Amino acid sequence: MKQTTKHRLTLDRSKVVELVVVGAALAGLIGLALLSPRGIPLPVLYGYVAASAAVGLGLYATLRGFDQALRRRLVLVPLAASLFGAAAFRDPAGALFQIEGLFFDLFAGVLLAAVVHYLIAKLLGPLLFGRVWCGWACWTAALLDQLPFKRSPGRLAPRWGRLRYAHLALSLGLVAALWFGLSYRPGAFGPPALAWFLAGNALYDLVGVGLAFALRDNRAFCKYACPVAAILKLGAPFALLKVRGAAERCCARQVCEKVCPMDIRISEYVRRGERVGASECILCQACIAVCPEDALALSFGRDHGGPDLLRQR
Repeated sequence: MKQTTKHRLTLDRSKVVELVVVGAALAGLIGLALLSPRGIPLPVLYGYVAASAAVGLGLYATLRGFDQALRRRLVLVPLAASLFGAAAFRDPAGALFQIEGLFFDLFAGVLLAAVVHYLIAKLLGPLLFGRVWCGWACWTAALLDQLPFKRSPGRLAPRWGRLRYAHLALSLGLVAALWFGLSYRPGAFGPPALAWFLAGNALYDLVGVGLAFALRDNRAFCKYACPVAAILKLGAPFALLKVRGAAERCCARQVCEKVCPMDIRISEYVRRGERVGASECILCQACIAVCPEDALALSFGRDHGGPDLLRQR
């Protein structure tokens, strides 16, 4: 008589926590969407973002037994979701927060939310904290980091990185054609600003997921196609906050490079006695977490990053 074995799908505790956090973040977004027609006071939106950041950072600090990459996602998901919700629903008539919104505002000669956001988070911010936005706050990255390809296989040829600049130029060209050719003004007629924002993000997500599965790399969109990265990379080499390594303690096993989602040759910067100045660094701190000799740490300083040292396929 055959014995049958019952197989049950089990989830470890860390995954359960992540699923709960993702569910709570989505519930918060749905709540904002339902409240938005009546108007949401700015203090409520700012409080929502602050509370989401506090919850994520609290989990990061207390769940020390969990994998660092997962703990970072516990910060990224609620914070990114709250920022997305605040951008989309603070004023649905003026929610054009994608990079196209920046171009529309610049052509109009106005200092509105998109210009302020890009000035603070994408131009001045990287001079202080590098591309921390990409590692800890970007709502597109929050989705992509949930995909199954946790270890990057390495970079494609450098020419693939030019796609992000082509994407940036295409966005600028589209806005210029609408503005000057058709006298289009967001919200004046046609799709409202909120539709622009949601459609733009949906396109980013679609391309990002497609690239991830095609190249087996969660962060492929960030590396090759994201137009915002082209702006962030301008200030990142000059950032005050970077990863520093102690060359005398480096084991040269390149464990740090194997977990780097952006394919940075971290040990080479350490051997040179330089901080990790790659403009591709998103300060995820995965390298710091896995270093067996505790040779890596965050540091403040003034330097120029120099050329990007990246691991190729």
